[in-house]
Amino acid sequence: MGLIAWFKEKIKMLFKTDAEKAFGVETYLSPEMDAAIKLWGQLENGKPPWVKESNGRTIGFWNTIAEEWAKLITQNIDIKVQGIRSGDMPIKMQKIINKYFLQNAKDDIHAMVFFGGVMAKWDGSGIEFLRPDMFLATEFDSSKEVQAAIFFSYYSKGKKFYTKAEWHRFEESTRKNEAGENEIVKIYHVSTKAFQSDNQDDIGREVPLSQTKWADIEPEFWAENLEKPLFRYIKCPVYNFIDSDSPLGVPCFANCMEEFRALDIAMSTLGKETKNSSPIMMIDQSAIMYAKQNGIELPEFIDKTGLDLSDGNSPVEQWQPTLQVASRKEGINFYLSIIGFKCGFDPGYFVFDGQSIQATTATQVRVTQKRTADTALSYRDVLDKPNSNGEGRTGAIHDIAYIINAMLVINGEVAPSENENYELFCSFADLLKNEEEDALLDKQLADTGYIPKWKWLVLHRGYTEEEARALVAEAQMESMGSGEGGLFGDEYMPLQEKNEESDSESASKGLNGAQTQSLITIISQHSAGMITEGQAVNLISAAIGVSKDEAKKMLLGQI
Repeated sequence: MGLIAWFKEKIKMLFKTDAEKAFGVETYLSPEMDAAIKLWGQLENGKPPWVKESNGRTIGFWNTIAEEWAKLITQNIDIKVQGIRSGDMPIKMQKIINKYFLQNAKDDIHAMVFFGGVMAKWDGSGIEFLRPDMFLATEFDSSKEVQAAIFFSYYSKGKKFYTKAEWHRFEESTRKNEAGENEIVKIYHVSTKAFQSDNQDDIGREVPLSQTKWADIEPEFWAENLEKPLFRYIKCPVYNFIDSDSPLGVPCFANCMEEFRALDIAMSTLGKETKNSSPIMMIDQSAIMYAKQNGIELPEFIDKTGLDLSDGNSPVEQWQPTLQVASRKEGINFYLSIIGFKCGFDPGYFVFDGQSIQATTATQVRVTQKRTADTALSYRDVLDKPNSNGEGRTGAIHDIAYIINAMLVINGEVAPSENENYELFCSFADLLKNEEEDALLDKQLADTGYIPKWKWLVLHRGYTEEEARALVAEAQMESMGSGEGGLFGDEYMPLQEKNEESDSESASKGLNGAQTQSLITIISQHSAGMITEGQAVNLISAAIGVSKDEAKKMLLGQI
């Protein structure tokens, strides 16, 4: 057993026995949650309990689920720190957030999704993210937010094994204020202990920190004026049906074990059938004996069981296995659909095409996958969302920023006067935004003069404002010289003149080709549910130059 495996095995022993004795504190880990955490660890290692039933094979679809959610949740994530006043705090915080969060955001969120939650904690220079087998809650509030916990780290040197246990909690103390009156003070207290073991089968005995690599850590640490713990448990927004009293979270696939098992067996069976699908030639026992006596090596496709075919007309028979690809494919897609729906995806998000499992593209999520987008947004709300009191924003990212701010002040890296000298701004990719649709609608607005042409180039082609303005000006000059439409068509024609011409043409000649195409496009988008009736009416009115009443009649086919 390696060191990591030893540590994971022994850490729960420390939690439930030595930790409680060493710190004199009750820990919260039910047998049900302990078993579940171990099961998720088995899945992560590719060793589910049913692996023998699936011929030793697994596709590890739980990893696909976690990776897909991590990708959607963190897509285009960005965090900016700005100062409220001058000082070094914003710059130092930004560097730490970039290095310890943004750089590995997808991996850390993957772990959160996979294990139901991760613990963000200061590690001495930045933020580390710990899985549930690396800590244990000792206190939580009525909202099941962890308020106190024991954290573990370890290393080995020679034949010695070392474990560090840190207990973080708030304590109340009474002291006299300036007026000589007793007052209750809330103090943040961290107690640290080290353990040494001579073998892998024993957690060992407590030793002074000075005899370990953690010699620079004080056994006891106190801090005042903290409003929150110096850690944050980031929990999946999934109901914990395993232990509803636990402060720990569960992964979205926690109740998909039976479906995972069936999917592994189905994929394994299909793979086995495919492997054994080559034609087999069965020959008479006498032919096998002849080949053996004469040193003749038979080909692989020859069945060497030696059947007695002497009663038949031929000493040779061919057998062609029948592949059940269609039925297997149907069964696999059935389980994929159930798993996807249970995990918060839209039905059909994952599809098996007979060779591999495909996931919905980002564009399809924006257009058709409303359930998927809503689930991803619920995960994002764990990280960043408006505060319920209407003031500012809250979430795990903001609590992490608070920890960084506090530790920079406590460690003396910034002056105490810079405490809370920061504002945090978070942004993500808009999963409900359809870029192609927005580009088309903005193009129609630009064509009709309701937004500047250069604005469209900036929004949808990535030009700077200066570059876009220059392109539009150049197109206008060329179109005035040639008498032809420019970059957007009719560049040099004033809006009023264009509308008058459009109204005249609509009244006397009907719609021109461009207007007809715009009308067809808008009606198609409305029919497909991509835009509302009000949006469609406004677009038709703007694109064709008619009143909204006439636009609505066109949309409804009344004219």
